[in-house]
Amino acid sequence: MAKKFVNKNGWWGILLLASWPTVLATVITGMVFQLAESGEAGLSAFTAGVVVWMLSAVSVLLIAAIWKNHRHLAIPMAMGAFVAKIVVLGLLLTAVPSPDWLHTTGAAIGALVAIIVWQAAEVLVFINTRRLIYS
Repeated sequence: MAKKFVNKNGWWGILLLASWPTVLATVITGMVFQLAESGEAGLSAFTAGVVVWMLSAVSVLLIAAIWKNHRHLAIPMAMGAFVAKIVVLGLLLTAVPSPDWLHTTGAAIGALVAIIVWQAAEVLVFINTRRLIYS
């Protein structure tokens, strides 16, 4: 039976182990769109994935920084960071005019891939982090 992975680095481990699959999926999605559609579609998919990754990473970085000295604020900060992430994304979509090179389908799918991969990786790392605490 294979030995199960356990995250022993807390929030920093969650950040690292959710980041690398997201960045890899973002690069692959950008390359697929570049080959299948155009350079603009590939750049759009890659850019959208990077924006999603950055917003997600900032929220985990914020939680990691607060966890060290104020653990009781970690859950409210996580919820606040999630809401702030959605608000910032909404402001970016409405306030910032889209560049001429933006390929909307590529950007939408690039963002969707990054969101799904980040969330899946984060959930798996959370599961393996909890196992360390409660086992």
